[in-house]
Formats: sequence, C-alpha cells, structure tokens
Amino acid sequence: MIQSRFKLIPQFTLKDEEGKDFSWTNLLGRYTVVYFYPKANTPGCTLEGIDFTRLIHEFNGNVIGISPDDCKAISNFKSKKGLKVKLLSDPERTVAKQFGAVKEERLIRSTFIVDPWGRIRREWIKVSVNGHAEEVLKEYKRIIEEDQALNDNILVRRAFRGIRPDPVEDEKIETLLKAAHLAPSCMNKQPWRFLVVRTKENLDKLHSTLSGGNYWMKQAPVMIVVYTDDELGCQLSDRRNYSLFDTGTAVGLLLAQATQMGLVAHPVAGYDPVKIKEIFGLNGIIITVIAVGYWGNLDMLNEKHATIELGDRIRKTLEEVAKFI
Repeated sequence: MIQSRFKLIPQFTLKDEEGKDFSWTNLLGRYTVVYFYPKANTPGCTLEGIDFTRLIHEFNGNVIGISPDDCKAISNFKSKKGLKVKLLSDPERTVAKQFGAVKEERLIRSTFIVDPWGRIRREWIKVSVNGHAEEVLKEYKRIIEEDQALNDNILVRRAFRGIRPDPVEDEKIETLLKAAHLAPSCMNKQPWRFLVVRTKENLDKLHSTLSGGNYWMKQAPVMIVVYTDDELGCQLSDRRNYSLFDTGTAVGLLLAQATQMGLVAHPVAGYDPVKIKEIFGLNGIIITVIAVGYWGNLDMLNEKHATIELGDRIRKTLEEVAKFI
C-alpha cells in the first residue's frame, strides 16, 4: 500500500443491506463519503440518512453508511425510510474502530471523505446532524475541484537561475532523492543514480565542467549529477534504451518535490560529461546536472537571464505537441 501524509482507509469486508460482501476495494477509484451512525431508525440517524439521500446525485451516488445494526435491520431501515445510500453492517464495530469512530466502546457519529487512492481527505468526529450533509457536500466538491485542477507545483515550477548560496539541509536533499527514487521504471530496474555534490572542493571541481552560460550555477549550494548506464535498465526493440526514459522520469518527480518544498531544482545540459566522469570516477551516461537551492539571488544574473527570470513563461500550444485521435 502507498505511503501518504493522509490516513488510509483500513482494508475491510462487511455485509451490505442485501447480505452481500462489500469490500474496501469498492471505494477505490472514486470519491466516496463514508459515515458511521449509531443505530438505525433513531431520529438523528434517520435525518442523516434522509439528508444524504436528498443529495445523493450530487455525491455521484457514492455515500456509504455504516452502523452496528445487523443486515436485516439496515435493510428494513433503508426500505422504510426510502434511503438511497449504501448501508453496511459492522456489528463488532471493528471497522468503526479502525476509522477512529469509536470512543470508550461507543460509536461516535462520524463522517469521512475518501479519495480514489483510499486516502481519508477530511473527517468529522462527533457530528451534529443538522446541516451536516450540506457541509460534507461543499467539502466533497472542493476536494474534487482541487484535485482535478492542474497541479500548482507544476504551474509554479520554472527553470529559475537566481539561486541564493544559502545552504540546503541534507535532510531536504534526501527528501528530493526519495521522491525521485519512487519513479516508475521498466521491470522495476530503477536505473537512476545520483551524486550529490555539496562540499566546496567538489563543487569547484564540478564548476570547471560547466559551459559559460551556466555561470549562475556556481551560486548553488548543492548540485546533483544524475547518471545511468545501459546495463542498469531495459534494452528493448528498436534501440530503446529505457534507462534514459526512466531516469528522466525520476528527475521530473524530483523537480516537482523541490517546488513543493520551496526549492529551485534546475537541470541543465551545458557541461562536459567526459570531464565529470573523469573527476568523480563515474561510468555510463551523465543525463543532467541539477542545481538546487533557494530562489531570490536575482542581482547576479546577466541582463538576458534577469529578463527571462521574471518574464512570461513561454510554452508551445497544446495543439502543437498533442493530438487526440
């Protein structure tokens, strides 16, 4: 299972109102509201079920109600009150406990929004029924809208050059490498390799390999040499050396992670790869060198780069690079 800063739903199987198995996997791939209620046919639980039923289409039909009642009781409850939500029986409160909806052996009225990856994105513990369904719907729509928008870190990321010489902690560099190391790769070969250069002696050596246009990189407190070798990845038909693609994918994740952390990560192609390999005793293909640091050192840029740094982002139209058929 994926690791996440969000709590993940437990892996469970319960019986629904028809006595059929309902698994946690039924929640994957969609946004779902899961709510726990104490007892069928009581006033508060009835009102809550009716309110979610009234808004069921706006939730795309994805509302699950769970209680300790047996299957016969929840079937009767659903039929008698005309409820449109899926009801599940959790007689031992096992799943409720795993969600955190049980306190001192009592089920606490609680609601959770679960995203397509099984992550709990919002929770309400000890719910007041009046107006609750509307509040959940508002948050449900907000989360979906936020998720379907273009990732803000991708929008913000640019090839900034104005890097300050302020040091970057090793722990942050390690986080960047962890992000890169989670990239997909052919047959999971993970062919990427990283050399983190951060001492003055080694940075000076690396500086000697840079092209003149990359003068600004000499301000960066950390540079990462990214390399691979044919034997580390898949060799496929039609001369496809997949280690190149896989390593590029890893770099893309590193750039996105750096942006989230408030760091510039600027990969370049202007260096002498043979010299880098000689200096640091590396084999294979030097894919890129990435300058890492904090933004804001704009005064050191030449006129051309200073203009680019704060200018409009230039992109080809989507029609030029993509086609729907």
